[in-house]
Amino acid sequence: MRDLEKILEEYLSACIKNGKYLDKGDPKNANKQFRILVNIKTDLNSNQGYGLDKLLPYLEFPNEYVRLHTASIVIPIAPERAKDVLGELSQKRGNIGFTAKMTLSEWEKGNLKFDF
Repeated sequence: MRDLEKILEEYLSACIKNGKYLDKGDPKNANKQFRILVNIKTDLNSNQGYGLDKLLPYLEFPNEYVRLHTASIVIPIAPERAKDVLGELSQKRGNIGFTAKMTLSEWEKGNLKFDF
């Protein structure tokens, strides 16, 4: 079992790097970081004693991409908190605002599917 502290460090790094690559218009590297985030989600769900609730503190992290990814991941377990974060971020310009707005819209339409 991977150490939780290492998983969370990797999570923060991937969120921040994903945002930097998106902002620079580098989809190849942004997608690489996104795949890391998907793997971390799987790690948290598959390791007994962990779970997505370990990400909840990151809903208040200073970096907007960390908050965006966290809200998108934890919306099934903390919908009101995640929707508040997505609503706030949807007011921003650029990738952050667009992604938050679309995530919130698709959640409310029931179109988001989660594999847990």
